[in-house]
Amino acid sequence: MKYIDWVTLKIVVMFIITVVGIPAYFIMGGSWQLALIFTIAGHITNNLAQICYHRWLCHYQFEPSWIGRKILLASTVVSAVGPPGHNVVAHLNHHKYTDTELDTHSPKDLGWWRMLLGRYRTPSGAIPMRRFLRQKDAVFTTKHYWKLYSGAVVLHALINPWLVVWMAFNFTHAWFFLTYLNYFGHDGKKAQPTTIDFVSNMIMWGEGYHDNHHDDVNRLVLGPWDIGGKYVVPLLRK
Repeated sequence: MKYIDWVTLKIVVMFIITVVGIPAYFIMGGSWQLALIFTIAGHITNNLAQICYHRWLCHYQFEPSWIGRKILLASTVVSAVGPPGHNVVAHLNHHKYTDTELDTHSPKDLGWWRMLLGRYRTPSGAIPMRRFLRQKDAVFTTKHYWKLYSGAVVLHALINPWLVVWMAFNFTHAWFFLTYLNYFGHDGKKAQPTTIDFVSNMIMWGEGYHDNHHDDVNRLVLGPWDIGGKYVVPLLRK
């Protein structure tokens, strides 16, 4: 099975676990309070993972502290979005070939459903990875990603078996918003970087200022409501 097929299979399995597991949780007496806690914790983890992949490892907009690195890389594992190195290659390719036939995830060519199912193109051409390869902890996380994720699933199951269902739910809604960002952040089929709607932008902690990001990839604070750049990164940096 090709890597792209494994990605699609992961997305479908996570979706099925979510659709079956969340109703089962409430039918079997799960509390709304715990559900809210699980969802908020997953939301925070998903956004920390995005800061790790995007603002740190792709564009080096900041240097995390020792504890910041551990928190960020742990978030990438729990989120299940994928190995850091894979995401870095794909995203740097996206910037190099933005909205062309060589772009790994151009909505102009892929469309909404192929993007939602993770049917991205294989990156083309040489992508400079020297800065990433110097981050030994990120390289280790990439190499052992799915072993680490399996360990995280077991740990969550030992704490509370329902946490495994909520891990799937949190991946599913994180993947939806990432697809939403990649698709509507380029104005859909128009393939023009833009700022997405306010609510979604807030949910993704400011990542939705997509036009500002493409104008200057080194810019940390992307806009007036950039929660991640303004308030979260200062807590994680050296």
